[in-house]
Amino acid sequence: MNDKTLSMNLPATPPALSRPPVGSVVQAAAVLRYLGASRDGAGVTAIARALGIGPSSCFNVLRTLVGEDLVAFDTVTKTYTLGLGTIDLARRALRRDAVVQAAEAPMATLAEMHDAAVGLWRVAPHERLVLVALAESEAATRIHMVVGQRQPASAGATGRAVLAARGLDDAAIAAAYAGIRWQNAPTAADFLGQVRTAQVCGYATDIDQIHCGIATVASTIADDNGVVRFVLSASMFVGRDAATLDRIGAGVRFAAQSLAQVARRTT
Repeated sequence: MNDKTLSMNLPATPPALSRPPVGSVVQAAAVLRYLGASRDGAGVTAIARALGIGPSSCFNVLRTLVGEDLVAFDTVTKTYTLGLGTIDLARRALRRDAVVQAAEAPMATLAEMHDAAVGLWRVAPHERLVLVALAESEAATRIHMVVGQRQPASAGATGRAVLAARGLDDAAIAAAYAGIRWQNAPTAADFLGQVRTAQVCGYATDIDQIHCGIATVASTIADDNGVVRFVLSASMFVGRDAATLDRIGAGVRFAAQSLAQVARRTT
C-alpha cells in the first residue's frame, strides 16, 4: 500500500475533535502546564488543589509522568518539577518550526560579530517567554543562558520590545512595570519612555537593570496577524557605548524583520 492510499484512508476529522477527550491525558497535560509555570515546583496536594483533580488521581498521573521522565520528584522537598524528558520533546518539536530553523544562521552571525549571547524567545501562555534557541560567541567569558529557561513577557529588553509591539496605553505599561523584579530598577517614567522609544526605533534596550552588569537589545517577530510570536535578543556585558548598542540593535531589528517574513508564511 503506498503513501497516497494511506492518506486517502485517514479520517477526515482528527480523533481529538470527533471523540470525547481522554480524562487522564487531559489531566497529565494540565499537570505539565502547571509545573511549567511553577518557579520552584509543587507538592501533590497543591497541584491537585490548583487543578481541581482528586489527590489520588493526581498522584497516579504524577507517578506515571515521573516514570516517563517528563516530571522529576525531589525526595527531600517532596515536590515535583518538569523532567528533562520534556526538553527532548521540545527540541524535537522546535526542529520543525520554520522560524527556529531560519534563525540559526543570523543568530550565529550576530553572536560572532558582536561577541554576544543571542537568544530566540518564544511567547508562551501565561505571559511568559521561553528561550528556544541560543547562539554564543567563542569568547572565553560568556553570558550564561539555557535553552528552556523562562522569564516574564514584560521583563528586560525583551519585555520592553513586546510591550512596544502590542501598542499598549500608559496605564497598561505601568501595570506591567509594577510586576517586574529588577536588580536595578528604572523609574516608572523611564520605563514608559524606554517602551515608547522602542516603538520608534524597532528595538528595545535594557542596560544594567534587569540583570546587573548585562546590556541587552531585543526586537519582536510577529506573524501575519501582528501577533508577537518570538523575540530576538542579544546580550553582552555592559561597557559598550551608545553608538555600538544602536548598531547592534539595528542588526537585531534587521534579523527579526527577516524572520518575521518566515513567521507570516507559516501562519
